[in-house]
Amino acid sequence: MNSGDDLILIGGAPRSGTTLLRAIIGASSNIFCGPELRVIPSLCTLRDNIAGASGDALSKGYGVSAAQLDAATANTVSAFLTPATKNAGATRVAEKTPTNALHFSTLRRLFPKAYLISIVRDGRDVVSSLLQMNWRDERTGQRMPATTCPRSAAALWAASVANDNKMIGDERFYSLRYEDLVRSPAAEIAKLFAFLGEPTPNLALYHDRAFDALEGENEASAARVAEPIDTTAIGRWRKELADEQLASVTAAAGPWLEHYGYV
Repeated sequence: MNSGDDLILIGGAPRSGTTLLRAIIGASSNIFCGPELRVIPSLCTLRDNIAGASGDALSKGYGVSAAQLDAATANTVSAFLTPATKNAGATRVAEKTPTNALHFSTLRRLFPKAYLISIVRDGRDVVSSLLQMNWRDERTGQRMPATTCPRSAAALWAASVANDNKMIGDERFYSLRYEDLVRSPAAEIAKLFAFLGEPTPNLALYHDRAFDALEGENEASAARVAEPIDTTAIGRWRKELADEQLASVTAAAGPWLEHYGYV
């Protein structure tokens, strides 16, 4: 799997629709797309930390080049994903963790032929949703800044879409809009599977019939994704964000909101 010919990696800002995307892709009998793993971003960060702290020592003292470090990281990612493909009887594996998007450039280097998929949602709706989460830092027990501070939440969204834009022109990178997906699901799902080189499965449009909301312990939106696709979450920020919160969002992410046509 190290070249990633058939590997599919899914990312996007948290609360952008990545779990919905995993349910849709997982409706294919050819593709195993299990619950959010969170391992790949951690491995990418570890790889970068090793290179930053020990790169010279690895190269000069141990004869380990940057390319060999990349290969070791890719092998470790593959070790996590390959067994699931075999156990599911699928021919391909997809992995969804929102923060994969922050490492797309690294993942492209690790897996030159992997399919990288992102989903972009109105940053204001993302912030509204994040502020409803009770996610806590395991070390401190405190709520994560992106769930308490509109500016921090908007900055997280902006970082994700900024990484998306670095991938423009990459033939195996595909980005879709959450709003397009829920407004025209049949058309958007067909385009997605065409990009992946797969037939569109009948269940993809009715993913809720097969999706197991209890399967993933890290997916806050699993219960919602177990319902049919609808448009009710579009524009939630209009009712949920106060003027001062919206001002913070605009200050942190205004240029990217404008870039995507959300303002």
